[in-house]
Formats: sequence, C-alpha cells, structure tokens
Amino acid sequence: MFYQLRVARDQDTEALEAFLKKADTAHAEIDQQISRFIMLEDSEKKIAACLGIEKFSGGKGLLRSLVMSDRLNQSHIVTLFQSMDVLCKKHEIQDVYLVANQPSSAEFLTVMGFETCADVPDELYTSEHFRNSLCTEGSFLMVKTTA
Repeated sequence: MFYQLRVARDQDTEALEAFLKKADTAHAEIDQQISRFIMLEDSEKKIAACLGIEKFSGGKGLLRSLVMSDRLNQSHIVTLFQSMDVLCKKHEIQDVYLVANQPSSAEFLTVMGFETCADVPDELYTSEHFRNSLCTEGSFLMVKTTA
C-alpha cells in the first residue's frame, strides 16, 4: 500500500482528533498545535500514523501522540521520527523530549538518537500531556538534541 507523509493542516484537525481519540491517546489542544503534527496517510487519504510535538520556550519540545496503524512497520516509525527532526528545525526546537514507558522502546529510541534524561526542564510541567504521561507506570524521560 502507498503512504504519503505530510505536515497536518488546519482542515485536518477534526480527522486527526478522531484518529487520536480512537487510539485512546491525548488529543487536547490539537487545534492549537496542528502545524506541528506529521501525518502518514494511506492511498485513500485515511490517517495511518501521526506524531506531534508540543513547543516550549528555550528551544524545547515534547514529542506526543505517536499513533501507528497495525498495518505499518518499523521503517514507517523511522520515517516519522526523521521527518519530525526536520519539522523541529523549522520550528527552532533543539531539545526534543519524550516520555516512554517500555524498556523495549528505549532501545529503538536510543538508535534514533535519544538518551535517558534525569533532569526535567520546568517548562515541561506546564504541559498536561507531559504530566499525564508521567503517571504511567514505568515511565521515563528521554531527550535528543537536534541542533
């Protein structure tokens, strides 16, 4: 199947929100951050995957709302992360944080350039998504510098 990768637009807000709700993933304030979401669409223009970043002051950002269709494979995830690097540079985000909760995902994220992070920047606590993610059992913070 053919997939197209692109940055979300205002008219994608409703479909993206529905996609995230269906996956039981945080979808608050999507409309305010739509230009910082990457979507992978199938040949029928249905969302197959997405990844967003919440921007903070000081060139910091928090990856959020990674949702993948079960039809996709690891190479699609790599493509999303590589595209997010480009989007982060466009939005002047140098330090990219994420909250993970599976040791197996930490191995993959390390290959993608992330490392575990003990110091949490105060800015991240302003994010409801971040605070909720930290409540997940076994969660830990990782960071990658894209500069």
